[in-house]
Amino acid sequence: MKKYQKLVVLSTLVCLNTAAYSAENVINVTVPKAPDAPKVEAVVPTVNLIVEGKTVSEKSLSSTQEGTAKNEKSGVDAEFFKSKRFPPNYNKKEGEKLVKKVEVGEVDNDRIAAYLQGILLTKDEAKAKLEAAGFTVLATYKVDKKGKMTSMVFTDQNMTTAASKSSRGFAASLRLLVDEKNNQISISNPLYVMKAFMQDDYDDALALATLKRLRDNFEGLKNSKDVVKYIRLPRYKFMNSMPVYEDMKIVSSGTNADLLAKARKSKKIVFEQKLDNGSTLIGVQLGRRTSKFVKKTGYQNSELLPYPILIENGKAKILAPKYYIAVMYPLLSMSEFMTIATVPGAISKDCDKIFR
Repeated sequence: MKKYQKLVVLSTLVCLNTAAYSAENVINVTVPKAPDAPKVEAVVPTVNLIVEGKTVSEKSLSSTQEGTAKNEKSGVDAEFFKSKRFPPNYNKKEGEKLVKKVEVGEVDNDRIAAYLQGILLTKDEAKAKLEAAGFTVLATYKVDKKGKMTSMVFTDQNMTTAASKSSRGFAASLRLLVDEKNNQISISNPLYVMKAFMQDDYDDALALATLKRLRDNFEGLKNSKDVVKYIRLPRYKFMNSMPVYEDMKIVSSGTNADLLAKARKSKKIVFEQKLDNGSTLIGVQLGRRTSKFVKKTGYQNSELLPYPILIENGKAKILAPKYYIAVMYPLLSMSEFMTIATVPGAISKDCDKIFR
């Protein structure tokens, strides 16, 4: 159809519709009816599971899972639901979980106590309990002039062997404080000390076993208030820019034998502990003036004395005093630390003098 013919037809239709609208005031629009969708009946097949040559019907499977037809369970059904296709405790109620009790000295809510505290014992009683637990007491050291505070250094072969690695000797022994001022005893927590001083060589099984022996032989132990985030211990420091465990200070050099001979000559050695790798951990008495710092930091944690020195590979090294005091006094505030600002330097000098 040509273009002008289409225009004529369209004009005619418009005129007719206009006439119809004028006559009846109604426009009728015819819309074609949509075809009906064909009805389809879905047929669901019956599912049979084959378990080791035996058939488990869908009906049997459904009744077994819902627990509504226990009498319909066959030996095959039971065998199927006992298989490894289901996780352990699948049929137990939700929330029925065993919660392990956190014992004294263990990590609780991601935190660990530095010390275990108990009722006051005499020095002889404390020593007897340590020996009954299988430990060897290396030294008994009077911290204060009046003898109200007594530090005991103890160890065993397991701790000694574990610490017989490079730069790990400071973890070879633990401390117990007989504190007559505060009417208590205070014991270094093995988990705390070993986690801090053993670093990547930390043995959790050994630490827990050592802790259990202490709990079993010292009744009524409680966690001290000195608590630290467990994850912080390997990189523990008082604050930013302060030293960490690995920032040890070398106070003298020479052969191990010569260094030990010089230290003995000073008559400042409180204990000696031979390690399996040929190293020696010694505890030394600081100068009278230097050792008085525990009056300011608090006698309750004064078992950090005598000060430890590790003689290893021709070096006599100490834990940086700013680190050692901080890790042994985790509640020490900045203002308290400032009152002993000269002490870290004095400790280094005292340790150096021992090898002169």
